[in-house]
Amino acid sequence: MTPGSLLLCVLLLLSVFQFRRCVPVCNNQCCRFVEEFPVRAKKLRQDYKQIRDFYEANDDLDKALLDQSVEDSLNPSPFACQAMNSILDFYLRTVLPTAVAGVTEETTDLKPHVESIQQIFDELKSDVTRCRNYFSCKKQFDIKNLNQTYTQMENKGMFKAMGELDVLVNYIEMYLASKRLRHH
Repeated sequence: MTPGSLLLCVLLLLSVFQFRRCVPVCNNQCCRFVEEFPVRAKKLRQDYKQIRDFYEANDDLDKALLDQSVEDSLNPSPFACQAMNSILDFYLRTVLPTAVAGVTEETTDLKPHVESIQQIFDELKSDVTRCRNYFSCKKQFDIKNLNQTYTQMENKGMFKAMGELDVLVNYIEMYLASKRLRHH
């Protein structure tokens, strides 16, 4: 073995050991859920990309549904997990079922993507609920304002909510990323 190849082997081994040291060791389901969320976020974005143009084209409202108050509620705090849980529940009970029911023959290609988003949100909500202690959840989030704004938007509310899914995924990802940093 030449000195150059020996040096290369040593550097390679050191980089492998350094990488192993940087990879977080998750010893429970909640830590793994947080660490693996970027994979779910990627899938959510892929599905959303397939439906975005349709929902944005049908959203002619100027008012945002997922406004600054929603973002503030999802900023790292002991209350953010309740906010995320309530918002996911809102999408699972109201927005996504309406979107699925609104699929027509002309928009049938949207359905698998909306259903995939629905499934990921359902799993996400289950994980958030199961991991309440991990997130140190403190208090219920008051979703009345979000519901009220959605209701005022009447039949356009679903288009607004679906058109803002990328914003919601960003908020959730920001919150979960803050938990990754805290638990390392």
